[in-house]
Amino acid sequence: MKHTLNEFVDQAQGLNLRVAVASAHDTEVIEALLAAREKGICSALLFGKAAEIHKIFATLGADETGFTIVEPEDGSDVACARAAVHAVETGEADYLMKGILNTTDFLRAVVHSELLTGGLLSHVMIFEFPTYHKLLYISDGAMNPAPDVEKKRIILENAARLLQLIGYNTINAGILSGSEVVSEKIQSTVDAKALAELDWSRYNMTVFGPAALDLSISKEACAHKKYTAPGAGDADLLIMPNYETGNALGKSLTYFAHARSAGIVVGARCPIVLVSRADPADAKLTSLALGAIAAHEGGKA
Repeated sequence: MKHTLNEFVDQAQGLNLRVAVASAHDTEVIEALLAAREKGICSALLFGKAAEIHKIFATLGADETGFTIVEPEDGSDVACARAAVHAVETGEADYLMKGILNTTDFLRAVVHSELLTGGLLSHVMIFEFPTYHKLLYISDGAMNPAPDVEKKRIILENAARLLQLIGYNTINAGILSGSEVVSEKIQSTVDAKALAELDWSRYNMTVFGPAALDLSISKEACAHKKYTAPGAGDADLLIMPNYETGNALGKSLTYFAHARSAGIVVGARCPIVLVSRADPADAKLTSLALGAIAAHEGGKA
């Protein structure tokens, strides 16, 4: 169990991996990478507009030690994404990061590469906020818009693998819906019941559901409503019924609860750091640390 995102930063110190960044000409991206360099988390291959990248370093008063700056021939975001992906494919970098470009353009380069394993890519967001007693992981509010039960199974398995890689010995996973009552009229409740009935012992993971948000994260709500599923009220991981729910919950935690966050795409041959272009350098640093840990531990598997 982890309680703060700083635990990732502490755990990743000294790993000294190499990250390939697509469209790296962004101040917050460079600030995060400088902080990661200082802590020995990673060095970087920066694919983007070279003049802008050099200017950012100069404005920040920082040297470029540990960074290789490459401007693809046409300088476009698409070319930057392809070049960053290729760097990981060829072993020049250990993992991948999205910079200041559209997520669709970035992921299109991933999808048409050797980084795919034949499985499903999914996104995991991690949130730290003072009203919950530990980190909360949410999947998937960024990539898979309307997953059926089989895709939800893979999304859950992808997230479980990530939590194991970064040090979780046990996992409580809630399958989110609007109610704990199974109804054929509400597909998310049917899917949740099916997922909860599968054997997750290989991840030492307890899966409960269907469960509304309150029953997933509040033991008081469980007691009041007499909901007694193992793991309920103490979730580490929440699996979303659809993209809209995950997106709205994540943004609500960010903007209403002022949560700190990190984000990563899982299901590829390497971790892929992916947070919003609007996210601060802090979110990018914690995501870089998370990606470094997952890349390092995954490489040992």
